[in-house]
Amino acid sequence: MTRPARIVFALLVLATLGAFVIAQKLKSGPSLIMTPSFTSVFSPLTREPHKPTRGRISFWLVNDDTVAVSIVDGSGRIVRTLADGDKVPRKVRTRWYWDGRTDDGERAPDGRYRVRVALIHQGRTVDLPDVTIALDTTPPRPRVVAVEPEGRSGPAFLPQQGVAGVTAAIRGTEGRKARLQVWRTDVRPARIVEQVEIPSRTPTVRWDGTIDGRPAPAGTYLLGLLVADRAGNRATFPAAVPPRAGAVRGRAGVTVRQLAASPALAPVTAGKTTTVFVDARRARYRWALRRWGEPRVLARGRGRDVKLRVRAPRGQAGLHVLTISAGGDRTQVPIVVRAAVPRRVLVVLPALTWQGLNPVDDDGDGLPNTLDAAGRDATAALLRPYAHGMPASVPRREGALLRFLDEELLRYDLTTDAALAAGVGPSLDDYRGVVLAGDSRWITPQLRRDLRRRVQSGGRVWSLGTDALRRTVQLRDGRLSQPGAPTPTDALGARPTQPLERAPAGETATLTTYLDDGELFAGTSGQFTGWTGWETLASVVPAAELTAAAGTDGETPTIASWRLGDGVAIHSGLPELAARAAAGDGDAPGLVRALWARVAR
Repeated sequence: MTRPARIVFALLVLATLGAFVIAQKLKSGPSLIMTPSFTSVFSPLTREPHKPTRGRISFWLVNDDTVAVSIVDGSGRIVRTLADGDKVPRKVRTRWYWDGRTDDGERAPDGRYRVRVALIHQGRTVDLPDVTIALDTTPPRPRVVAVEPEGRSGPAFLPQQGVAGVTAAIRGTEGRKARLQVWRTDVRPARIVEQVEIPSRTPTVRWDGTIDGRPAPAGTYLLGLLVADRAGNRATFPAAVPPRAGAVRGRAGVTVRQLAASPALAPVTAGKTTTVFVDARRARYRWALRRWGEPRVLARGRGRDVKLRVRAPRGQAGLHVLTISAGGDRTQVPIVVRAAVPRRVLVVLPALTWQGLNPVDDDGDGLPNTLDAAGRDATAALLRPYAHGMPASVPRREGALLRFLDEELLRYDLTTDAALAAGVGPSLDDYRGVVLAGDSRWITPQLRRDLRRRVQSGGRVWSLGTDALRRTVQLRDGRLSQPGAPTPTDALGARPTQPLERAPAGETATLTTYLDDGELFAGTSGQFTGWTGWETLASVVPAAELTAAAGTDGETPTIASWRLGDGVAIHSGLPELAARAAAGDGDAPGLVRALWARVAR
């Protein structure tokens, strides 16, 4: 090694030793930054009260100095400068705040950060020992993974013999503030009816089936979660609040049911027996059978079996009501009876729509399976108990029409659209006239085609429904699925206008005949008063010929008849028609007689 090289090497060694000595002296010297205080974790996104939205750093100095305060990441890189040249007096606690952003204004990644302080006059830069600030904007991911005792393929049930409540297995709440939220989902809007605090690090939580100390009423419930982590980030299960059909994964459902029944949707022939499935929670029950609208009991009995066999009365077709009582609970379900001897007119009840709107949880996700939820992904089992007993439309629609027909001694045969779709019982081709008694909101594609074909081949079809016969639904293996959007043209070739038109509050409308074929309105005055709501027709298909019409303005039909092929289709468009006819109100009875005569001819 040359002399100059040896001199350079020696100088480097001396410099290194000097730097080492100085560093050791600084480390071992007395601290000049005293009692640092800091926020250990924060989230700028928190909605929790008393949770910080900024990270706080504070300390005091032994001596006056000018400081630079920075937030540095795990690799030592400065992400945010909080102070640069701030003058800090001795022994005065000073505070700085970090909003979670970088010097560029972007949100810093979640993680742990250190605080670096530079003392300008003393030429020292230190990372505060034992000071780390956690930036956490990631919400928890809570979920209910199971509810016990489990149903076989659907929800858990309450009450059950020997079971005082249900237990939910939960995840994503460990070490966090959490709350069980019991949602009732068969009401609109869905709402929270009970809440239970969950201790930290608890893998399960129990709901005793009560609301404010009282047994929960029959209905569909979802066990949800509300969780807040240490930073105050909130999360819920389900993620969408209020819960939405199709958005809840897993089986967090609980069905509270004291009594329910599931009758056959196909008609039973008069004098034959039908099976009704009864869920009375293993209790004894009483039952009674009546014809719709009549007080006289035709048959009665007691039972405990899940399968109840009921013999239909002999005689005429009709809608019958099976009333089942157990303890203080009662439910009613429809029994459809067809005539032993066929009649000229077939009345069709909208059982597909009854079940499509029946708020029962089939799969245990805590949400009712109905066809008006979850879009094309909606499904509903066809054979299941009626959650609230008799379908809500029966008293003022289907039942009211049949009561009027019975009182007028107008004979008919009876079936359901579910039976027609399944090819069970009478078929459309067996009858001269067909009456669709209610709002057939959904029908199968095949039934839609069959109705159109029946008219074109010479049949007469009258639809009393509104917003009806425009949506299709698939029926496979006892399950309804893929409900379609409403089409402009219904199964009979009409193009109805929605929503319904309404008379001003406190007023009613009069429909006046303005196109008369001498048959549809035969025996009436041609004017029909007292209507508060009605559905108009924009038109009928070009292949149809409008032959009779009545409306409120002399141009737009509400009651209409048109020829399509060799047959006749009729649209009445009046939701109040059946109820007013049964009540003997105004012109309604005469109008129903006239429309019936047109179909039955």
